[in-house]
Amino acid sequence: MIKGLPKERVAFYALIAAGLIVCILTELEKYLPTVAAICGGPGSGCEAVRGSRYSSLFGISLGYWGLASYVALVALYWRNAAWAGLFAGVMAGAEFYFVYLQIYVIQAICILCMIQFAVVMLLGVLLFATAFLPARRGRYRAAMLGLAAAAFAVFFVPHKVQAGGPIIGRAESITSTGNPASPYHLEIFSDYQCHYCKQNEMIERQIMKEYPEISIVFRDYIIGSHPYSPMAVAYANSVAYYQGKEAYLKTRSEIFDNQERILDYIKEKLPSMKPDNTMEEAVNGKLANDMARAGELKITGTPSIALVKNGEVFRIQRGYLPYDKVKPELDEFVGRKAK
Repeated sequence: MIKGLPKERVAFYALIAAGLIVCILTELEKYLPTVAAICGGPGSGCEAVRGSRYSSLFGISLGYWGLASYVALVALYWRNAAWAGLFAGVMAGAEFYFVYLQIYVIQAICILCMIQFAVVMLLGVLLFATAFLPARRGRYRAAMLGLAAAAFAVFFVPHKVQAGGPIIGRAESITSTGNPASPYHLEIFSDYQCHYCKQNEMIERQIMKEYPEISIVFRDYIIGSHPYSPMAVAYANSVAYYQGKEAYLKTRSEIFDNQERILDYIKEKLPSMKPDNTMEEAVNGKLANDMARAGELKITGTPSIALVKNGEVFRIQRGYLPYDKVKPELDEFVGRKAK
């Protein structure tokens, strides 16, 4: 024990120090492979959690929110230990929500996140036991538990409401296939000049054939260094708008088949495109939705596939994978037993 400090204060500051270290490691993990290795490196639960849309709040990384929360907790503790106890309840509720996300939504466990959860829980228990004066202990403890439940609800309820919304909106429906009411959706992000997207397109055909229960949304993600992709997107989506999904799927395959001569191919097709403001608005709206969705899912390259189950992101595949690597994940996704 540090001389002159009560045991509970020593324990409090030790836990604060541990929490701050974990927050710093959480941020460094993005940049330092040695830190990322603590969580298992590429393909680990930490990478899956970090790559999910839940790794930030209002555009700010959760690691920074954690740092701010610990600083606020210490400031409150200096001022009034009871206030710190109430705030610890809020932190505990938020941590329970994030553990829920890892287990039931992201379906991946981040080691650093779970260590953070343990630290916050220990802080909560410590303050629950020591922060409140005997005369008001019962009321403060009830308030602390109530704040924990309220904090969890503040995050959980909007999340469930949002998750219940449709995956395929009106704009996206023109470039989708399968039953839109299916609980299983793939959102495939492609660029027509991307070599690996061309390889991936052949795998997509196999998926459509072997997994009829999966609904697929084809999303356009235009890479800035590919000058002809916007024209290819405009042509393919205009076909979808005028001729329907089957014609769109055929056109999409043709564009990839003619990738080496994509400009000549599009020039050949230009005479068939009609000037139509309504169609252009629909196509531009669909592209804007695709790029917004990519930002939401932190998609930064192609091909990328988001596996969405019952409105929740199940997993995101980034980059090209051969079909024998994709199939086991799809079997797990739809609940098929591996053969």
